[in-house]
Amino acid sequence: MLYARPTKQVIISMLTIVNGSNFLGEAVNMNNTAEQDQGVTESPIPLPSSFVYPVATCHILIVAVAVIGNIMVCSAILINKNLRKMPTNVFIFSLASSDLLTATLAMPFDIEGLFLGWVWNHGEAICRAWITVYLITVPTSILTLLAVSLDRYKSLSDPLNRYRRLGFMTHKRAIVISLVIWLYSILFALLPIMGWRTARKFVEFNVCWFPFPPVYTALSSTVNFILPLTIACGIHLKIYRLVCRQLKNFNTSQRAENNDSEPSEGERKIFFRNVRAFKTTTMFVCAIFLCWVPYSSVSIVAVLCESCAAAIPSEARVVLVMIGYLNSALNPFLFAFRSKRFKAVYPNVFGSPRRVARVM
Repeated sequence: MLYARPTKQVIISMLTIVNGSNFLGEAVNMNNTAEQDQGVTESPIPLPSSFVYPVATCHILIVAVAVIGNIMVCSAILINKNLRKMPTNVFIFSLASSDLLTATLAMPFDIEGLFLGWVWNHGEAICRAWITVYLITVPTSILTLLAVSLDRYKSLSDPLNRYRRLGFMTHKRAIVISLVIWLYSILFALLPIMGWRTARKFVEFNVCWFPFPPVYTALSSTVNFILPLTIACGIHLKIYRLVCRQLKNFNTSQRAENNDSEPSEGERKIFFRNVRAFKTTTMFVCAIFLCWVPYSSVSIVAVLCESCAAAIPSEARVVLVMIGYLNSALNPFLFAFRSKRFKAVYPNVFGSPRRVARVM
């Protein structure tokens, strides 16, 4: 029989990656104090091995796919000059780096916790580092999605950039935006480390948990998840309407607005290329929703209602976290592996001689 922490205890594997809070952060402080007074040591509640082993196997598969897939994406962009100079690929590289951090520095500890009953044996420093990784990666992914969505909208609304010498999203601008996103995510994640928390230590009773105040939780949920994802959805709705309107005009060989001339062949190619890119980012939005919204919704409800949190089974929390992690394994397939340019580069990157010029 394998064990997991009681539902009344705070465990880092159950933390809300998006909003920086675990299910019962405040309740655990009170529980810990009571247990200290009574001389009670915490004992884990058993989870059946019939549940733990299949879930752990799925975790390991997700880690393997995420690590291999995101390494392939990063390697292709770093090695190939043509991929490296494309502004959109700057965002894809940033996204792959974030997912790689999640797969290598966050997921393994969840797998270990599943087998050890969430007992933390790695000390205070590693606990803080683990928490920081959690707080960095998801905001980085969502804000990067927002940047890509804006780029797609500008490209489709003015596909030939007729009124600008340079396009809206240049390579340099994409790098600056990515660096700003990473800097913001890191600084926001370090706020608890620098003192914005309800307890001095992150490890108590051999448990690594989140001692965060409700204000930090609410702010992180709103600014780093709800707001950017809502804006991205609004942008995609505008893009969808724009695509429908321009497709109709292209089919009738008329301009969308001034109706003064027929679209050129070059404009058609650029437009439909941007439409394919829009479909890709739309799938990414859907993947984030399907992977993270269920867990985040349950977590936010749990923060607002402690009695509700106590009623949530440990098995459900474990499965919801695993579904969230699945997003890191899906992203390479949604972005890079669907691209002809990436497909042509991979044989050269991994040693098989093929000509890439015909695609590039």
